[in-house]
Amino acid sequence: MNKNFFKNMARLALPIAMQQLLVSCAQLVDTAMVTRLGNVVVSSVGVSSRWIFLMNLFYFGISSGSAALIAQFWGAKDKENIKKSYGNALVFGVGVAVVFNCLMFLIPDLLIRVFSDEQAVIDTASQYMRIVAFMGIFSAFNQVTCTALRATERVNEPLFTSVAAVVVNTALNYILINGKLGMPALGIRGAALATLVSTVFQSVLLMVVLRTSKQIFGDPIKDFFKLNSAFIRRFSLVCLPVVFNEAMWAMGTNIYSMVFARQGSEAYAGYTIFSSIEQVAFVFFVGICHACSIMTGKTIGEGDEKGAYKLAKKFVIMTPIIGVITGSVLAFARNPLLSLLDIETQGAFDIASNLILVYCLWLPVRNIPYTLIVGTFRAGGDTKIGIVYDCLSLYLISVPVIIILGLVVKVDFVYLIAAMYVCEDLPKTIMSLARFRSRKWIRNLTK
Repeated sequence: MNKNFFKNMARLALPIAMQQLLVSCAQLVDTAMVTRLGNVVVSSVGVSSRWIFLMNLFYFGISSGSAALIAQFWGAKDKENIKKSYGNALVFGVGVAVVFNCLMFLIPDLLIRVFSDEQAVIDTASQYMRIVAFMGIFSAFNQVTCTALRATERVNEPLFTSVAAVVVNTALNYILINGKLGMPALGIRGAALATLVSTVFQSVLLMVVLRTSKQIFGDPIKDFFKLNSAFIRRFSLVCLPVVFNEAMWAMGTNIYSMVFARQGSEAYAGYTIFSSIEQVAFVFFVGICHACSIMTGKTIGEGDEKGAYKLAKKFVIMTPIIGVITGSVLAFARNPLLSLLDIETQGAFDIASNLILVYCLWLPVRNIPYTLIVGTFRAGGDTKIGIVYDCLSLYLISVPVIIILGLVVKVDFVYLIAAMYVCEDLPKTIMSLARFRSRKWIRNLTK
């Protein structure tokens, strides 16, 4: 691994990882502030977040698919098609947002019942969901725009706007949840309002960034929507498989949550707390994955396919190494970290602690397929293979096992999570490594 590789990787990966860290810390702060309101409220935020997670995965699919094109066009210095790719992604993202906004505002109770049958959780979560429903379009704009900027190696602007949004979100959480500075204590509704306002605030900042840009994204708005049927078809062939891939994976993981939420509010509260901490550890892999995508896609766009393979191989080697380091640190720090949270019951504390330990032990394996499918194959233009691997590992192996263990056998909750990791990740890792070595994922999309 040469010096230039580490320099370029750090230049891209660190700001992206820092941005994701800020987002994850904001989620952790949200969780910390609502834990004192009890397990029902924590569970309510958790089940509501499943639908927000599904919505964001659609955005991620659209953004990730468009980033594959943008990164390769960036390497080929094709600015016109970069603008078309960004415009297409915005149109697709807003369309998804409108659907989710309507569902989350009009029928939140029905959506919540998918994951929980506890009436107290349903009533509380519906209050939260009706408010955050309005952030859908802004979330779509934020995710598509940040991804497009990063794909053209502009990683600092997304970081700065995220810093500002997290500061606003944290301040409003403190004020609105607890009723500070003369405001009424709104509880879970305050958390929802803080999320909504901070999301809108980031959108405003990103609009300012775009309009003051001296590069591609500062061009007249109409230039981004000069679309024709040929390019829309080209974009769709690359992007829609990614969206479908994310949707299929999201549905599988939401089936997990349907099983997990039926293990009781205490167990799911522990899982919700664990998930917030898991996202903090995940930020390092997000940075690595996006840096891999940008560097690999750009190199393919430049016509250097051998160089792209060598670059991607270095990222594949780094992933489990970072997993060992991150897992070791988090395993030792898990209980002191959880002690900072005002967790209602010892049972929820113990579940969260044990889940973190399981996650840390499995971490070196867990993110190998993530780096390969999202960071390597998609950047290489191979956007369909992830569907095959996710469907095989999820629907043929992991989901049936989790349903049987959770609803029929009713194993201990910690063992249930461990089974999910092994059943999903192990077959996916084996298949992904075989695909990588075949080099069939390298496809130049600019030709």
